[in-house]
Amino acid sequence: MTVTFSNEDDHKFHKLTDQCFTANPKLLTKASISVPLTTRTIQPRRYLVVTKINQATLATATWQPVTGAIALHKHERLIYDLGALYVGHFQVAIDVAGSPMDAPLLMRTRFAEQLQELSVDASRVTSWLPTAWIQDDTRHVELLPTTVQFERRYSCRYIMLEPVGQSLKWQPVLADAEFEEIIDDFRQAA
Repeated sequence: MTVTFSNEDDHKFHKLTDQCFTANPKLLTKASISVPLTTRTIQPRRYLVVTKINQATLATATWQPVTGAIALHKHERLIYDLGALYVGHFQVAIDVAGSPMDAPLLMRTRFAEQLQELSVDASRVTSWLPTAWIQDDTRHVELLPTTVQFERRYSCRYIMLEPVGQSLKWQPVLADAEFEEIIDDFRQAA
């Protein structure tokens, strides 16, 4: 196998040629009998509702303990703080307040390891690292109430939920947020 690396400004990449993969039956047997990963449920410790996302707002904001459901009005964003960095899957229950739904909910979600990452506009990122690694999710929710489950595995401490282009007649209400941490075998043995 030949591996080359280009460090030019416009073309930072690895190039692999003459690749050949072989299966190791001993390792495949070990993998098939390995213990499945265990999980534990993490509840967000505190939250913040903001209308502007910038460094100054995030630095001076007053966090609140998570005690129940949180209604979001137009232009508001909800930021959950898990208290530490975790790897796993997220889910949140969403209901409706106000009039019955007259339009679907478009929810933009960002998962961040550091608070500063929440204020970065992903469309303006220029890096050799693929922007697919930015932990964003946008989805339409057609019918409420429901529990939205994020299938992708995320590494994060902060989770920002933002309703986009919502109706003025109703507000999404978020509750029962849970992060299912995946605990690997190495941490279990420690």
